[in-house]
Amino acid sequence: MRKLLLILTTICLFVSCNLAKDVIEKNMPKEEDATEDVIADITGEKKEVVIDTNVTRLSKKEIKKLKKERERQDKIAAGDTLGFVKKTWLKYFPKREDRIISYPLMYSQKPKTILLIYPWNRSKNMAASEMYIINISRELSLKGYYVVPPMITMNLHNEDTMFSSQYVKTNDLKKYKMEYGADAVMFVTIFSLNKPWWSTNINSVAEYNLISTTTSDTLFNRKADFNYDSPIPPYKVDKSKDTYEMEPRTIPLFGTCFQMQRSVFMDFPYGPYHKKYLKDQKKFSYQREMRYKVDARPS
Repeated sequence: MRKLLLILTTICLFVSCNLAKDVIEKNMPKEEDATEDVIADITGEKKEVVIDTNVTRLSKKEIKKLKKERERQDKIAAGDTLGFVKKTWLKYFPKREDRIISYPLMYSQKPKTILLIYPWNRSKNMAASEMYIINISRELSLKGYYVVPPMITMNLHNEDTMFSSQYVKTNDLKKYKMEYGADAVMFVTIFSLNKPWWSTNINSVAEYNLISTTTSDTLFNRKADFNYDSPIPPYKVDKSKDTYEMEPRTIPLFGTCFQMQRSVFMDFPYGPYHKKYLKDQKKFSYQREMRYKVDARPS
């Protein structure tokens, strides 16, 4: 019994000592405060009194209102001052904008020769880059530009994988003007090119940037989200004209790339080797972010 009392007394002493220590540390002025008090006594200056601010607890309604106000201020700072109705209207019925306004540098710098940089393929389709190169070269050629042959682009990438839209810097473009006479280079980033096995829809998403080799200015920019949803094949192989053979599985994907480039470069200014060169400045231009869907069902 005595041992138990001794143990309990010892525990109580330890607890009381810890409590006393905590109280002393809490009430004891800090070293910085004590120093400031001494300096204030010597100099006669009043010590700056720091008043703790009151923490107010907001209701859910007040928090929601505060969030809306912050979102509104962020939109104003970003230049987004249009209302929901007007923004929705412009989304489906955009204002007409002439090509001379959308692509002024295309008409002022007048590029003639375009080099395709090997696309940065971020999709799961390994052959997407080659499909894009072939179809982009075709469309730009039909628009009246001399396009450096696609085989040169592929060979350069085979020799050095750094020749890609992922790695090539805009500061290094002048050497392509010296070597190939390119007035501009086309950077392409492929985000998606796939067809789910359960659907007829083929989705392809990519971003295009045409950069001047002289001034490093962006002459043309577009991001396209293209969907081809139709049992009708998007491309028919012409054995008399096509110089390459494709597997039956890749034909729908190749055809989607073919259809996509026709939509992407629909408003691309005509080049110097086209009869409409510099005659399309007042023509309609499309939005830089394009969502396009071909849904052709046979009747």
